[in-house]
Amino acid sequence: MPLAFDLQPGDERLFTDESVEQIERIEEGLLELERGALDATLLNEVFRAAHTLKGSAATIGHARMTGLTHAMEDILGAMRSGRLTDPRPLTDLLLSTVDVLRALVDEVCLGEVRTESAESLTEALREAFAAATSPGAGSGSPPASGVAVGTSDAAGGALGTDRLLARLLAELPPGDAPRSIIRCSVDPASEWGSVRLLQLAIEAEASGRLSLSVPSRDEIESEIESSGIVLLVEGLPHELDELRTTLASVDEVTEVDIRPLEAASAEGGPAERRQVDLGPEARGLLGADRAITGERLKAAQQTIRMDVSRLDELMDLVGELIVQRTRVQQHAHDVALRVGDDPLAREAEAVAVQFTRITSQLQDRVTGLRMLPIDSVFSRFPRVVRDIASRLGKSVRLDIEGKETELDRSVLEEVGDPLGHLVRNALDHGLETPEERRAAGKSAEGRVRLTARHADGQILITVEDDGRGMDAGHLRTVAVSKGVLTQDAAAALSDADALRLIFAPGFSTAARITDVSGRGVGMDVVRTNIERLGGRVEVRSTLGRGTQVELSLPLTLAIIGALMVRSGERVCALPLTGVVETLRIDPAALSTVAGHHVITLRGRVVPVEVLDNALGDPRRPIRAGTRGLINLVVVRSRSSELALVVDEFVGQHEIVLKSMGAFAGRLNGVAGATIMADGRVALVADIGALLRQRSDPPTARQPTFAA
Repeated sequence: MPLAFDLQPGDERLFTDESVEQIERIEEGLLELERGALDATLLNEVFRAAHTLKGSAATIGHARMTGLTHAMEDILGAMRSGRLTDPRPLTDLLLSTVDVLRALVDEVCLGEVRTESAESLTEALREAFAAATSPGAGSGSPPASGVAVGTSDAAGGALGTDRLLARLLAELPPGDAPRSIIRCSVDPASEWGSVRLLQLAIEAEASGRLSLSVPSRDEIESEIESSGIVLLVEGLPHELDELRTTLASVDEVTEVDIRPLEAASAEGGPAERRQVDLGPEARGLLGADRAITGERLKAAQQTIRMDVSRLDELMDLVGELIVQRTRVQQHAHDVALRVGDDPLAREAEAVAVQFTRITSQLQDRVTGLRMLPIDSVFSRFPRVVRDIASRLGKSVRLDIEGKETELDRSVLEEVGDPLGHLVRNALDHGLETPEERRAAGKSAEGRVRLTARHADGQILITVEDDGRGMDAGHLRTVAVSKGVLTQDAAAALSDADALRLIFAPGFSTAARITDVSGRGVGMDVVRTNIERLGGRVEVRSTLGRGTQVELSLPLTLAIIGALMVRSGERVCALPLTGVVETLRIDPAALSTVAGHHVITLRGRVVPVEVLDNALGDPRRPIRAGTRGLINLVVVRSRSSELALVVDEFVGQHEIVLKSMGAFAGRLNGVAGATIMADGRVALVADIGALLRQRSDPPTARQPTFAA
């Protein structure tokens, strides 16, 4: 049976996005709490996220999600109040709750049940809460925040509604039925305080129990200054749980306090209370802290959520604008050549310069809109490391650096899986067990470090461990035993090249296959995916000290810098990330090795190939160009180099990379296409593929050239 929720069409995505943010905040906080002592600020953040999530679920009528989050909120509240001082025994249960909450959020978009375990998990949380907070189960230590939660107004002034309560009691209407007083407080830093008070009054009125509110709805609508409201309702506190939950779910409400009318009217003495403590605001923030909260709210109100498809469309339009920019520049240049030093030529050149400046700024701004911090990927790994380390019986600390580093959303979406493979390999193969580490003179706790930083227009992501490292000799032996290399080829490998064997398809040094790794496909997938993005992978390892894998990625895939060259009748684009240098040489500088042309550049031998031939066209000999010289573009991927012969250097441009589409099929050595200034289509070469499909040449003779 399909599920239905109280949402307007199109609001499902908004609910999902906001809920996922809160769930991630809860998960991150739980992992931090597990590693250290109860921290008041962190507890408040996690509790607030759980409370917000509960309110959102209640608003749309997702009862199972509301009940589950409420049960989690009870446990978090016990931690804040000091009744529960050690969260570690409950961490597994709370993290399981996080996983189920994700499935419940998916139900909103899919409209169908995604998990059957919500009710049983809710009951398990309630039982755990009862056991952890029963007499003798925990210490009577004070709350982690150092503030007594649940103190009366006289002691703490938490609600600051004494004046409102006194006025309500003075205006108290007669009645014999049991009645209760509800006092609600709204964040004093909120710019929507009157709106929140009005929401509280409307919700209380809708319950059918409201007898009187101070301030009244009319006073609230006239924008009376107040950060709280006092409600007189029919019923005793234990009968008002549903209303309490509804009022507590209103945004920016910091506390809801319910007590019988008699207790509220009595002078002195502790009052019976049923309350929800919703954050540090309920206990009174310092003025500076309130100012910070207000600034945070202002910042939130200056941002909007946007469907990423709109950003993609905007980037496509900017890409078309870049093409037109190149055309304008070319036409201005042609006018100058044709008419010489003429006012029209100077005006055309000035317009081209101004148009270039504006489009460049627009490109930078739109590209910036698509940039996201890599923390959205890094944040998933603390949980991954915790779970896998527990399964493997290892003690591991994950350090993350540079999580604020930004890169394009299109790259961000693709980098998660490769990083996941690297982290799992570090945990399974890299790090030793605590016993092995102690025997090697290391601390029992292993370390995995994830770092990200910008360098030379690219982003460098590193996964590093302090484990056993890799033995180049052992890798050679495994390569021979698996038939990857011959004995002679393995012996000829340098240690650095031997380390790169881990990227060979099917290569694995694992003695057994586990559910974590060992099938020999992970590292091959890493290299393939990263190179498909125009990046590269480097590995460094020291036996006994650890391994480091570095990913180098472009900041964006939408608009790239390229060297435009002409080869035969076609113009091709060579991405600048793979271009080493351009040069013109005398034909005499060429040699051949077993029929393959090569050139010696600064002590290294580089194969030479005509670009057309490399792309699979009918082969043609190398031809010297103007002045009898050969035009070469040296390209590199991994540790391989190739010198491509071209007929002409057209120039360096920024291009918009476009897919060839299914109708074109898979073209060897072609990454896509781009539209040039004159409207023609140019192929974009896949430098990595060109080098992979080329065989290495063996011995030497003199080259032959076309006349």
